[in-house]
Amino acid sequence: MVIRMNSKKANWAFLVTILCYAGMVFAVANFFPLFAESLVFSNLICEIVVVLPMLVFIVASGENIVSFLGIHKMRFTSVLMTGLFTFLSVPSLTVVNLFSQLWVENEVASAMENMNAGQMPFGLLLFSTGLVAPVFEETLCRGAYYHAYAGSGRRIGAMVMSALIFALIHMNFNQASYAFVMGVFAVLLLEVTGSLWSCILYHSLINGSQMMLLYGAFKVNPNVYSEQAGTITPDFLLYAVGAYLVVVAVTLPLSWAVLVWISINEGRQGALSCFLPKKALPGKAEKKDKLVSVPFVLALILCIGMMTGSFFRIVEKIILMIR
Repeated sequence: MVIRMNSKKANWAFLVTILCYAGMVFAVANFFPLFAESLVFSNLICEIVVVLPMLVFIVASGENIVSFLGIHKMRFTSVLMTGLFTFLSVPSLTVVNLFSQLWVENEVASAMENMNAGQMPFGLLLFSTGLVAPVFEETLCRGAYYHAYAGSGRRIGAMVMSALIFALIHMNFNQASYAFVMGVFAVLLLEVTGSLWSCILYHSLINGSQMMLLYGAFKVNPNVYSEQAGTITPDFLLYAVGAYLVVVAVTLPLSWAVLVWISINEGRQGALSCFLPKKALPGKAEKKDKLVSVPFVLALILCIGMMTGSFFRIVEKIILMIR
């Protein structure tokens, strides 16, 4: 009897993924330091490492990869409306990004400045962040993790878990903050279109537009981030958050309206109802699989340890003790 992919296996896959990621970081830092200096190459290695374990679990579970991941066609008009949805969702992501910078720096801008991204070939950067990352990460988080968790019957829980994993694999608190919100939006798109392609397109448009803006800024001034960092005070960030919240008050309801339109256009009316609260019927309590298990908790602890740097400090001390 073939055991299908479920939340328990998804949690084990996540733990294996984080362990592989930690091993990859250690190996690159100690044996292949030149790889770490290439933004494009290091990004490709990271994407492969985080996706491969889950794909192995899916194949071992006997799932049909294409149908399990939700790789289906979508109407061209829905593609266009996905672009509109992306545009309307950006203010919400920006609010969270700005708010997170009250405590942490803008990791993307900092990394691009450190690697002198303004002098890199733009096409290569756009390919890496605007195509490779969206394909790999959406296949993993919305295709694999979301469907594995959704099999439990807990759609809201599956959305939260897949968004949380999407946030954690970015391995820094700044990106994790708005990646979580982006993960929620992507799941809603997946439900109304029934296609993973909508999530890939959404992710590509977000990453591509961000990359174009940052690349243009660093092309003009390679030190633009460090020079302006001192002017971005907590008061400035709070004012910016307040201004964007006004915009979000308009764009967020419009975003929902676009999702409803897409669901009708794709013949999936009521697809969003699974995320709305429902009244429990008396005597009809349904037993559902647990989403959180020990492997997931261990993976979560490891992620936080790596994001804070404490994990690698502990590993370094252990290695020094052994030597």
